[in-house]
Amino acid sequence: MIKILFVCHGNICRSPMAEFVFKKMVEENGLSSVFEIDSAATSTEELGNPIYPPARKTLALHGITNAEHRARQVTKSDYRYFDYILVMDNWNMRNILQITGGDPDEKISLLYGAEIEDPWYTGGFDRVYNQIEKGCRNLLDRIFSFYGSDGIRTDKRILHLYARLFSAWCKETCAPRMQEKWSLLNRTLGQCSVTAFLTQDILGGEVYGSMVPSGDLHCFNQIGGKIYDLTSDQIDQSGEVCNYENRVLQNRDEHFSKEEKFNRYRLLKRLLEK
Repeated sequence: MIKILFVCHGNICRSPMAEFVFKKMVEENGLSSVFEIDSAATSTEELGNPIYPPARKTLALHGITNAEHRARQVTKSDYRYFDYILVMDNWNMRNILQITGGDPDEKISLLYGAEIEDPWYTGGFDRVYNQIEKGCRNLLDRIFSFYGSDGIRTDKRILHLYARLFSAWCKETCAPRMQEKWSLLNRTLGQCSVTAFLTQDILGGEVYGSMVPSGDLHCFNQIGGKIYDLTSDQIDQSGEVCNYENRVLQNRDEHFSKEEKFNRYRLLKRLLEK
């Protein structure tokens, strides 16, 4: 599952609003089963308290009536556990970095791309809701930003598979010559061929490859006449460009004649099945 944590000062207004807005969004798109979503505070001021009544009322006006949450403080272990940590303003950004001891994996960012005011002081709950909703929609599109994706409008089978692969990709499923550079920031690195053939097993279609400027062969899928590259992130981060038009059909037996690649494929399959 892709694990999301929203953070604000007290965990009674903005962050629980974001938690339930995002939960509604993924539910409406049939993606609830692939996300774990929570919220927390940087302070201890409201620990154990429910969502602030005006925030709950604002959620209800937008059809969210199941908003049950008790405030808790973010912990250092939350940093290790969650994949994305979205903060509401720069003050809380500084506070959470003190709690976590930094952000080496670059998991922490502002939800809205800019600060969201604290409506506990301003009373601007409707304005804050709109900012949170826009931020959550941008977040969902950003998570599913692989080549061939149209965000949440993409075929849900592809999104479900991508979300599960997101948790399955690891250093051990990365090509050996790239493992030293593998990290959570580039979890698709060295995964293109094993991912493409596993995707073919599940969703059908064909596996194609294209040479990138470094001289490496990069593999991807064509499903229902459309190209999807679930590991395009490794290309983007390297600064290379993949020419998807100049593609060659790939042979499974030829790829898996290499024992180490076949073993990585089997490991990725086992991790995905978990």
